[in-house]
Amino acid sequence: MKSKIMTMNKAIDEFIKDGDVVYLGGFIQHEPYAAVHEIIRQGKKELTVSKSAGMIALDQVIGAGCASRIITTYVWNPLPRPAHALRRSIEKGIPHRIQIEEYSILSLTLSYFAGALDLPFVASKTLLGSDLMECSGFLGENKLRIIESPFNGEKVCLIPPLKHDVGIIQVQRADSTGNAQAWGLIGDSKYGINSCSKVIICAEEIVDTEVIKKDPNRTIIPGFKVSAVVEEPWGAHPSYVSGYYDMDWRFFSFYDKATETLEGFEDYLKEWVYGVEDRSGYMKKIGKKNIGELRPKPWSGNAVDYGYCHKHQEDYLL
Repeated sequence: MKSKIMTMNKAIDEFIKDGDVVYLGGFIQHEPYAAVHEIIRQGKKELTVSKSAGMIALDQVIGAGCASRIITTYVWNPLPRPAHALRRSIEKGIPHRIQIEEYSILSLTLSYFAGALDLPFVASKTLLGSDLMECSGFLGENKLRIIESPFNGEKVCLIPPLKHDVGIIQVQRADSTGNAQAWGLIGDSKYGINSCSKVIICAEEIVDTEVIKKDPNRTIIPGFKVSAVVEEPWGAHPSYVSGYYDMDWRFFSFYDKATETLEGFEDYLKEWVYGVEDRSGYMKKIGKKNIGELRPKPWSGNAVDYGYCHKHQEDYLL
């Protein structure tokens, strides 16, 4: 397979079109903020954005006017504080009124699971008794169904698949063809990213394929399903990436205060999104001192021996 490495600008321009259904990967960590900023810079419109744990990345695509609909479990600043752009959209229609489809974390993950495995639905007891069963937005009857189990007559909730035109996630490492590896808190990300027709992998570093082969269990998506690979160190800031950098709680506090008003949010975009050409420029604004404080101390797990098995069936055929 040939190399799929390209710039973030090219990946977003080529693979995300207005009106797409976009999955943003990452569950607390692995959030693709660098990609989100490029989506905003390129002025993508009418996106349906799907994200399980919707933190300020989702708040920014809403406030910038890129998303018209969202599928999520919550949107907030993890301090915890409100997501101000979301509130302005819902309460005042600024920049327009967002449509929301709300799930629990488990039910949305099961929907991604069904999409990744191309299943017609997943049967579960989750949400039974919840008022989320009575609430549907733009998905209508395609969100959930209740039936009696054909085996014992119990009520079960059928969760249909969610599939996406394109998915984006920040991972620890990938090779040039897109075999991507992640570790730490994964959440819904493995199923979500595999439910996408096109995939943009943003990686802290590009490694040789032999590195991937030596630790295959960490691969969350194979290269043949990936459309583009972007090497983007610090691409998940201000969220974290296990082994590379910590959560920048100070920045989340800054974002809360900076975006509390519409004028403040617009100033934030001017300075931190439109005012920088790429992630390198963004990180220069963060500063070496702050970057140094976010770097973690080494703490490695125990290495395992997979064993190199070289015998094959034909070696034993008479």
